[in-house]
Amino acid sequence: MDGVLVDSEPFFRNKVYRFFKDLGKTIPLNEISKLAGTSDKTTYEMMAKWYGENITPKEIETLYREKTKNVSFSYSDMLNPYVRYILKLLKKDYKLAIASSSSMGFIQKCINECQLDGYFNLIVSGTQFKESKPNPEIYQYVAKQLNSSCEECVVIEDSSVGILAAKRAGMYTLAHSDQRFNFDQSLADYIFVDFLEAYLHIISL
Repeated sequence: MDGVLVDSEPFFRNKVYRFFKDLGKTIPLNEISKLAGTSDKTTYEMMAKWYGENITPKEIETLYREKTKNVSFSYSDMLNPYVRYILKLLKKDYKLAIASSSSMGFIQKCINECQLDGYFNLIVSGTQFKESKPNPEIYQYVAKQLNSSCEECVVIEDSSVGILAAKRAGMYTLAHSDQRFNFDQSLADYIFVDFLEAYLHIISL
């Protein structure tokens, strides 16, 4: 979802940066960029490490949610170009799924605000699994639920951990090109710039 359906990663990076800045701690943006594509568990573990002072991941999560509760945003402002257009086309011939490391609450917020209801046969959150990406479990689960083999599936990802999870699951992987977060996209089978390009590549397979 993040970085694919919506260009949300820069917003959340800036949100985390401002959170620490308001606490008198300056965390480099390139360090915060490492959060892109990670699970909530990993995110708060890393944030607790940056904060120091023996704070636990749960405590930093509580503090972060309290300090940023008034930071409002809409996913509709972040929807990537052509996404809704190609979903309409893909829905005619393919089963579609969201397999995101984000919580189900954020996934549903994205779907509602971007008017993406009805496009997806399955929606899965990484919080439903013991291990998140780069563990392939989430993608293996999706394939099983859609009655497909992993080899029949095409994944669109952007982050290093997401691409690695998809490849470990044995799935053909497209990467949405993004130079802002130092992602390693070298394992992807194809790297695209815009989603019309991605669509044309998918139907050519």
